[in-house]
Amino acid sequence: MQEERIIDRFDAFARYRNLSDATVTRECNLAVGTLGKSRKPGKDLTRRTSEKLIQKYPELSRRWLLEGLGEMFSDTPANDYPHYPLIDMARAECGRPGGLSEAIMSEGLPMISIPGTPRDTEFFVQATGYSMVDEEHVELSIPPGALVGVAKIKEQPYMRWGEVYVISTPDGLMIKQLREDDDPEFVRCVSYNPAYAAFRLPKNEILECARITCVVPVYLR
Repeated sequence: MQEERIIDRFDAFARYRNLSDATVTRECNLAVGTLGKSRKPGKDLTRRTSEKLIQKYPELSRRWLLEGLGEMFSDTPANDYPHYPLIDMARAECGRPGGLSEAIMSEGLPMISIPGTPRDTEFFVQATGYSMVDEEHVELSIPPGALVGVAKIKEQPYMRWGEVYVISTPDGLMIKQLREDDDPEFVRCVSYNPAYAAFRLPKNEILECARITCVVPVYLR
C-alpha cells in the first residue's frame, strides 16, 4: 500500500472545503498544474508549496499536512504574518543564469516570518561579510548575518545612483551601493566600509537588480 503523501492529505482537506484545483492555484498564487503534477507517482507537494497552502488556509494543521500526525484542523492560533523565502548569499549558485527569479523559486529554501515586514517585500537574503558596515553611520550598516528584505525591480530604468541594491551576477549575489561610471557600459560598486575598494562592473553582468525594503540586524556572537 502506497504511503500517504502531503498531496493526498491536502486533497482530503480540499474536498472537505469544496476547493477546486483552480481555486487553490489562484488563491495561493501557484504555477498552473502544480497540484496535478504533484499527484503523479513518485511526486508530492514541495515544502515551499505546502507553506503557501498553510499560510492561505490557517485552519489547516501544519503537523497533519506535513507529517500526517494529529487532526486535520489546527487548534492553535494562526500566524497571520506572511512567510518569505530566505536566500543565503554565501551560496554561489544563487547567481547562476536566471538571477534572483530562479534563485527564489529554488526548492528547499527556508521560509521566515518577521512581523512588520513591508508589504512589497518578496524575499529575504542573509548578508555576509563586513563590506557594508559603516562605523560612522551605524544606522546605515548591514552587518554580517543581517536579514535583508528585498523586492525585485521590474520597471526600467532600474537604478538610481547612490542607492544600495542587491544585484545578481554570474558570480553570485552582492549588496553594493551603485554609482555612475565614466563608461556608460559599466557601474561602480561601492561598499560602506572604506577598507573595501570600489570596483567597476559591466552592466551586462547584472542579471537582476533588487531594491532593499528593510534590514533586520542579527548580531552574531
